[in-house]
Amino acid sequence: MTNVLILTASVGNGHNQVALNLQHKLTAANCNVNTVDFLQASSYDLNNLFCNVYQRILQYKPDFFRSICHVSENNRLNNIKYLIGKMNRHIIHRLAKKYHPDCIVCTHFFPLAAAASCKEKYHLPFKLVGIVTDYTVHPVWQIDSVDTYFLAHPSLIGQFPVDFNPACQIIPTGIPVGTEFTPVYPPTISNNILIMTSNQTQQNISCLINTAVRLPSTISVTFITGNNKQYYSQLKELSTYHKNFTVIGFTKHVAFYMKKCDLLITKPGGATLSEALAVGIPLIISSPIPGIEEANARFIETNGLGFWAHETAQLPALIKDLLHNPDKRRLIRQKMLNLKISGAAEKIQQELLGRLLKKDKVA
Repeated sequence: MTNVLILTASVGNGHNQVALNLQHKLTAANCNVNTVDFLQASSYDLNNLFCNVYQRILQYKPDFFRSICHVSENNRLNNIKYLIGKMNRHIIHRLAKKYHPDCIVCTHFFPLAAAASCKEKYHLPFKLVGIVTDYTVHPVWQIDSVDTYFLAHPSLIGQFPVDFNPACQIIPTGIPVGTEFTPVYPPTISNNILIMTSNQTQQNISCLINTAVRLPSTISVTFITGNNKQYYSQLKELSTYHKNFTVIGFTKHVAFYMKKCDLLITKPGGATLSEALAVGIPLIISSPIPGIEEANARFIETNGLGFWAHETAQLPALIKDLLHNPDKRRLIRQKMLNLKISGAAEKIQQELLGRLLKKDKVA
């Protein structure tokens, strides 16, 4: 039986969800799969530290993320990722002894750097795989000793430098989503908007609420607030006055709500975008975190998969335009479904078992 160790990092839920989606597919293919949160595997409380710092920066200094991205694009400064990898390779070494993986798959660059350093230091035989969970390949992902990268889209291959490791396979498969994220036939025409508020700042939430309360009462608005109890309470109170509001907290049925709606307003996390693309729900991108999420928004905008509200004042016009133009929604939907995102987990499973690991065993 093939042993696969999936390493994620709970900085936001997207990396964890991608890991879980792939775990389900590999387990169904008779692999022995273990998924570990790399931050929780540390002997230090890195998980709470990273999450608290992340949330505080997001609330008070979101532009700091853009500065981090610009700094890490500098070739010299980008080598910090190898230093971080060396500092944490002992965690991978311990996990490798425990799980004896034939393959380590990483859904975050942090464990990927540590696994690469561990593989080089101890000459371990496991195959190392990175699943880039955004619609861009930032230099922090580009790490020596990685055997295979799986990317969200073919256009991202060119973001690797021309002199990057020639032995590394770079395969555009899409980002794995849950099996419930499938297209609806025919698409709904319900005058219903879905707004996902995860990791939004209070300022952004206020802008979204101001937009929603000014919409005609004939438009139904569903909010999914996730684990944020403050936003849930705030919106739940508003729903007593605005009967067209429905407020959902944490739910495992995001696909159900997506399939009921004509359009989705969201921040452009890679996992959420992939779920929307798999369902075929037209997108309006609002308030991306500066840096990588802006690159995700740019991908959606450039490829005609939705619209980016660069200013919140643009939201009402964009909503009206999409709701009143079924032909435009139909065109966006078709472009989304042409990407075949819903089959990404199966493609990765086939590549891992049918090429990467099988070839190694034959050799």
